[in-house]
Amino acid sequence: MNIIGVESIIYGVMDLEECSRYFTDWGLIPASQDESNAVFETLEKTTVKLRKADDPSLPPQHCDTPFFKGSCGREVIWGVDTQMTLAAIGDEISKDREVTETEDGSLHAIDDAGNPIGFAITQREPVKLEHPKINTPGNYQRINESAYGAAPSLASPARIGHVVYSVAENAPEKARFYLDRLGFKLSDMIGEGGRFMRPALSQDHHNLLMESHGRGYGFQHSAYEFRDFDQVIQRGRYMEDQGWQTHIGPTRHTLGSNYSWYMWTPAGGLCELISDMDSLDDNWEPRHIDPKKAGPPHSWYARPEQIGRKFGIPHD
Repeated sequence: MNIIGVESIIYGVMDLEECSRYFTDWGLIPASQDESNAVFETLEKTTVKLRKADDPSLPPQHCDTPFFKGSCGREVIWGVDTQMTLAAIGDEISKDREVTETEDGSLHAIDDAGNPIGFAITQREPVKLEHPKINTPGNYQRINESAYGAAPSLASPARIGHVVYSVAENAPEKARFYLDRLGFKLSDMIGEGGRFMRPALSQDHHNLLMESHGRGYGFQHSAYEFRDFDQVIQRGRYMEDQGWQTHIGPTRHTLGSNYSWYMWTPAGGLCELISDMDSLDDNWEPRHIDPKKAGPPHSWYARPEQIGRKFGIPHD
């Protein structure tokens, strides 16, 4: 199945105004807004859509963890390359579950863990970014020129990178729906409860993680990819200056290698700023990591006293 990546995330929110302010501060580009809906875009035109939590057009809420206080990610839409792929997905998954088609031509169903998901022909547009010059010992790309990150600036995220679901139990079995039915590829496994996956047309280390960690079930976080480390740091600092709370960060992951900064969102759960994730091809061999032997999940991170603990959730 020629699935590209996350096309759109639809949230049901208690406070549309506050959540709109959050995603504007996050650097997403406002596309439309009225009293009951708001749409925000990345540079690539992947989208975040906010609707009031009681909107009857939303799928039922499937979030039951301490991360959520009424607002929640309600549905993830996956972008596909062609109408042929969309039809093939519909034919495949309708064998054992209900599939509905909405007026815009997108398909909607429920995955094996109970999460509402959708599929649509992608509307994303290629983004060409000018990459910064970096000086290292013996390799000087920048001569008589200040570094990009030396001057304060704020960038918008290029695209939605990945989503993460908490699974009540048996995440590996629930992940089989994506691997066996939708053509996702397994990137890495951690313990018995974590599966990092990517769809057929993606080379990201992961666009989807399903994990079991004893904290309920449902949509846990979404990640937004920036060009580089400086953009992550500058946007994260700006978010804190606007009063939003950090959960973990800034940090760098050991699995996927990406820079990361997690922040609480009033839309439900967490949002993550990322850059510099590992890129994989068909030569990659998935690893099975024992978390008891692998060491910490971050190669470095901010001091614990710098980490926000809204809702009383300790960092992992």
